[in-house]
Amino acid sequence: MKNLSLLFYILITINFVACKDKQTLKVAGSETMNSMMRYLGAEYEKVNSNVRVTVEGGGSESGIDRLRKGEIDMAVSSRDLNQAEFDDLRKTGNLEKVRLAYDGVALVVNQKNTVSKLNLAQTSDIFSGKIKNWKEVGGVDAPISIVIRNDKSGTQDYFQNHILKRKDLGLNEFNQYKANAFAADAKIVKDNTEMSKFIQGNPNSIGYMGMGSALVENKDKLKALDYARTDKDPYVSPSVRNVYDRKYRLARELFMIYKTDQGDKIDAFVTYLTSEQGQVAVLQSGYLRASLPEVEVSAEPVK
Repeated sequence: MKNLSLLFYILITINFVACKDKQTLKVAGSETMNSMMRYLGAEYEKVNSNVRVTVEGGGSESGIDRLRKGEIDMAVSSRDLNQAEFDDLRKTGNLEKVRLAYDGVALVVNQKNTVSKLNLAQTSDIFSGKIKNWKEVGGVDAPISIVIRNDKSGTQDYFQNHILKRKDLGLNEFNQYKANAFAADAKIVKDNTEMSKFIQGNPNSIGYMGMGSALVENKDKLKALDYARTDKDPYVSPSVRNVYDRKYRLARELFMIYKTDQGDKIDAFVTYLTSEQGQVAVLQSGYLRASLPEVEVSAEPVK
C-alpha cells in the first residue's frame, strides 16, 4: 500500500510539473478561420508538446480589439485592418500582419432548396430585400428568409461591400448601389454555427459563410450554391481548386495579426504556420494556402 501511495504521488507530481511548464497561446477572432485555427493549433501541439493553443471566435473585429487590450496573443481576421485599427494597435507594441491563407465565401441554403446557382446582381437584390420570393430566381413559390452575420464579422464586411453594394462589378456599379443595406427583416446571428442551425431549420432561408466552414464543418448540413459575377459568366462551385484557378470569384485573404515583442512562443507558432508543414495543414483544413504549389491542390481536406 505504501508503494502504491508513493507511485501515485510521483505520477501526480510529474503531471503537475508538465502542466506547469506548458505555455498557453491564445488565438481569437474570425469565425471564418475558427475551424482552420483549431486544426492548425492541434497539429502544432503534436510537434510542440509544451504549448497549448486555445482558439476562440467572436468575429474579426472582436479579435482585433482583444489583441489591442492584451487579452490574447494573436488575432485572426478575414479582412484587412482599417487605418484606425492599425494606428491603435501600433500604440500598444510592434505590430505584424501576415497573410495565412485564402478562403472563398459560399452562399448557403437549406439542402431541400431547389435553387442551385445565383449571380451577383441576384444575390445583392435578395439580401437587400428587392427580391423577396424564390420563384423570382427559379425556385419554388416561397418567401425568402435572409440570415446575416453581425457587424463584428469580417465576412459580413466583405459581403456587404463586394456583393450587397456590388463593388465586384466595378466602380460605376458600386457608386450606384453603395447606399444598399441589408433587408430590415434579416435575421442576425453571431457565428457560423448559429447561421447553420437557422438555415437547417428554415427551408426557405439563405445566408453566407467562409467556404472552408461551408464545405468542411457544414458539408452534410447545408447546400452551397454555384456563383457567377454576371449572368453571362459561367456558374462555378466553391472549392479550393476553383479559388486557386481564379474561377470562383468570391474569395479573400485571411490574416493573422500579432505583436512581435511578446516572446518566442508567438514567433515559433508563426514560423510553423508559414512553413511548408503549416501551409499543407491549412490546405488539409479546407482552405487555400497563402502560396500553393500546383501539386498540392488536390490534397484531401480533413473530415
